[in-house]
Amino acid sequence: MFGLINDKIRNISSAEINNINEYRNCLSQDSMPIAESARTWTSWNYFTLWLGMMISIPVYMLASGLISKGMNWWQAVLVIVLGHTLVMVPAVALGHFGTKYGASFALLSKMIFGPVGNYLPTLIRALLGCFWFGVQCWIGGQAVDAVLTGIFAELWSNIGIHLWFSFGLFFILNIYIAYHGAEGIRFLQNLAAPILVFLGVAVVYWAYQAANGDWNQLLTTTVAEQGHISFWLLFFPALSAMIAFDGTLALNTSDFTRNAVSQKAQVVGQLIGAPIMTLFICLVGVIGTNGSLIVFGEAIWNPAELVARFDNPFVVIIFSMFIILATITTNIAGNLVPPGMVFSSLFAKHLSYKKAIILASFLALLGQPWSVLADPDNYIFVVLGNLAAFLGPMAGIYMASYWFEHKTEVDFVDLYKVTEGRYYYCKGVNVTAIVCLFSITFFCLISQFFNVSRFIFDNSYVIGAFTAFISYLLVIKYYDKRCNAHNAIAVR
Repeated sequence: MFGLINDKIRNISSAEINNINEYRNCLSQDSMPIAESARTWTSWNYFTLWLGMMISIPVYMLASGLISKGMNWWQAVLVIVLGHTLVMVPAVALGHFGTKYGASFALLSKMIFGPVGNYLPTLIRALLGCFWFGVQCWIGGQAVDAVLTGIFAELWSNIGIHLWFSFGLFFILNIYIAYHGAEGIRFLQNLAAPILVFLGVAVVYWAYQAANGDWNQLLTTTVAEQGHISFWLLFFPALSAMIAFDGTLALNTSDFTRNAVSQKAQVVGQLIGAPIMTLFICLVGVIGTNGSLIVFGEAIWNPAELVARFDNPFVVIIFSMFIILATITTNIAGNLVPPGMVFSSLFAKHLSYKKAIILASFLALLGQPWSVLADPDNYIFVVLGNLAAFLGPMAGIYMASYWFEHKTEVDFVDLYKVTEGRYYYCKGVNVTAIVCLFSITFFCLISQFFNVSRFIFDNSYVIGAFTAFISYLLVIKYYDKRCNAHNAIAVR
């Protein structure tokens, strides 16, 4: 496997490109392979990609949310960093496809599930992305509202729907930036990276000053040292939720690694970027929440609400801009572009990439993000717990098929066919993959309703991924043996 990780980017021949052109009407221009000469992302770009996505308000809220449920500060940080490190396994493994072939997640999924069967997993991934886009827009909208309140004070506060108007402004801004595609995102990540780190350090400094320069006081508040519930009782469901948090992005990481100059660039950039940046923002979240308890007498887990408590308009504006920038860098790359790519690929005859972005944006409103963020327990253990039950089995099937069934080798011409070829399977559906996905996902979801099986739901990402991985390989091996035996009898 190590040799495959470091192999050179595969050059698509002119003959293959010509043959692919015959089937171009089946997929959008965005789904065509990116030529080697047009790939510009280095390890630094993937490092800053994860920097922008990890230094985000939802990750900040994860740390303070776990503390509010009973973990102490170092337990919360440990679980979050471990979860975001483990999710790099599918991210790097599936990112290999994007770098080797310059192709998107939609094509990887089509190869595994078939042109018809592909609709189910990719639509699930797209809808999950839409959901997260809405959640992040609501957070960003709160920050925009804080900025406008700081500037216009009572004038803005007297407008009855000022928060909803702010949400709309932030919502439109995200859509506008997403129109510029991958290169626009890369520019934004590179611009935002040093600013986000600086402002994160500023949060730590504020809390440090609030504790009179005493780290011991800051990290031994009643919030930081809660520990009033068994750590191991929370550990497994929390870990599964942390993995699921970035599980959607891990699935479609090839949408970004298709821009990589080499396999080394995407592997190193992702494996270094995600864990380090997760640790940084978790510590910022813990310290910021503890600082709020010292200053305001209340542990405030939502940084947008925390910022609004300050009396100094300058402080409110600066820190709200931090929230806005952190949210944009995460939201567009991780939540809006992937559904746009999926919709424009699946419905190429009707949706361009830009139209797909608009569709994904408005689908996000159906998730009612204002309700999701009302309670950390609902956010972490209900929402993320159920997402894990979907994402784990999908990740297991993708990795089993690409690495062990197909051994990372792809017939690129057949990949663009929709009515024939080796990836057409049975009437366009890989029945084995669909049955494994349906059955294991259902099993993980239903297990939450019974005490005897609750452990399975609490670990649904890991158990679902492992079970789907093994089940899929065993089933296809069984059918291969039956097929070989049948062919041997036929020859006689």
